[in-house]
Amino acid sequence: MASDHPFQLLFETLGRPPVAHAESVNRQAYEILADILVVPLEKTGRCVLLRAPRAGHGKTHLLSRILHQLGASHEFIPLHASCGSRIDASSVIDDTLRRLVRQLPAGGGLTVLDLVTRRLFASALQPLVGSGEVPCQDREGALTALRARPIETFDFHHPNAVTAHWARENFEVLGQRLSLELAQRTDLPVSDVAFWVEVLFRFAAAPLDNPGRVRALVDSVHAGPDVDMERLEALLGLLTLLMRVVLVADDLEGFSSDESSALRLAAFLGSLRQSVERLDVILSLNQDIWQSAFVPRLSGGLADRLSEVVVELEPLTQTEMAALLDSRVPGLGGRVLERIDIGAAGTHARGLIRAAGMAWLRATAMDSAPAAAVTPSPPPTDFTPAPGVEKPLPQASPPAPEPEPVVNPEPPREEDFAAAWPAPAFEPVPLPEPISPPLTESPCQGEIPEPAVAAFEPVAWQVTPSDLPEAPSVEPFPETPAEVARIDSPFQPETPSPPSPAEPFVKDPPFQFTRPPAEIPRPAPAPIFEPDPSQPPPPPPTKDTDRVDDLLRQFRERYGRGSL
Repeated sequence: MASDHPFQLLFETLGRPPVAHAESVNRQAYEILADILVVPLEKTGRCVLLRAPRAGHGKTHLLSRILHQLGASHEFIPLHASCGSRIDASSVIDDTLRRLVRQLPAGGGLTVLDLVTRRLFASALQPLVGSGEVPCQDREGALTALRARPIETFDFHHPNAVTAHWARENFEVLGQRLSLELAQRTDLPVSDVAFWVEVLFRFAAAPLDNPGRVRALVDSVHAGPDVDMERLEALLGLLTLLMRVVLVADDLEGFSSDESSALRLAAFLGSLRQSVERLDVILSLNQDIWQSAFVPRLSGGLADRLSEVVVELEPLTQTEMAALLDSRVPGLGGRVLERIDIGAAGTHARGLIRAAGMAWLRATAMDSAPAAAVTPSPPPTDFTPAPGVEKPLPQASPPAPEPEPVVNPEPPREEDFAAAWPAPAFEPVPLPEPISPPLTESPCQGEIPEPAVAAFEPVAWQVTPSDLPEAPSVEPFPETPAEVARIDSPFQPETPSPPSPAEPFVKDPPFQFTRPPAEIPRPAPAPIFEPDPSQPPPPPPTKDTDRVDDLLRQFRERYGRGSL
């Protein structure tokens, strides 16, 4: 689609990993938040006010990065404002449980809350086993299992988890001792802690494939505004015994015109942090909402509690703008930035990305538009008019006349060419004399010539059909340049083509003979062979036999039968 482009996504959701990220954008704010949150488990929590000059500076993007970076050791709980501008104990309980009941990958229905419950029970049972209040045959082995393998020890669904089944059978008495131990650690009322110990036990002991256990958990926790606040404090207090818990309040544009809701939110967060000391809170606001909704109604103490640590987001620099665009279109960020009006787009991330999307669409539309027809300019004249004389307009040259067709043209005569182009007089040039004397006919007596190029071994001169030796299977040497080119070329097939018909014999045989060595005696003349008519004709000769017979026939025709 024409509207699809890399800059479509303008808004992000807290909790989802960012689609694209530029490391240099809001780098300082990221480092400050990481230093504040990465602290020991027992350290007191803090309230962070994350503030930007206006919307679109990347607050949600920054929080999503922190969430996924520290998600293994921290539990981030996004707070959702009901009705647009209300965050209270009931909504925060729902947000917390919604976050904890998410299923684990490849867990077979196991949730984060199951693991939290098992770790809480194992942690509370350790001092009871160590003091002997809970009798145990192997005390040291039980303590080691509770410390090192709490999830396997309190697995209510495994048949070999003896401690979990014993706790299930004796939970009416054991639950009270566990609640008292956890209440002392969190410094919270025992009744509120005991409520969550019983609720969590029922949830963890229920079968994992029971579809109603999450709904039963949510339906049993609400009991009114005052009770919900106490139960929320107890729940968050139990969670902070195991991990760092961070409440994140983002997307608070609905508070811009409701000062009373902003005051209730500030009072609610202040009271919650006083009850749960290890709790961290991040309040993400724009400068206009902070000034219009929070500052006019907050007291000095509440304003100081909410702004315990202030992290300000700064406008983007030129380098950060190019890096931000380059994260969407790698390698093209600088070129896209050149087509953006920074004054109209602004120096915040959302405005820059929106302007980049418009520039991208304009460039795409220009590339897809059909090219305009190019009209060729008239050819320039070959003269320059004198000053004051108007240059005449170029006149179109008339079309060239078509040649008349010639019917039955007469062929040119030799006399015409001789008359028009007389032949030049050439002086005769004497031909050079031959360097070597011409070859004469050899009487073939005395010396027996040796072949210049031996294609096969020489045969005996006493030749009879029965005494002819078998010629070796050697391919004949090519005699003409065409055959040499055909054999040497790598693009010709391996099997040679059939030889061309032999020309009539007008020259000496292809084999020239020289004097043999003196130690080789000259053979005696061979008798003339006459075939017997009574005998059957011999079989047809082979290719090599034909070659030898042909040579003998040529030799007899040239020198006579008696020369052998």
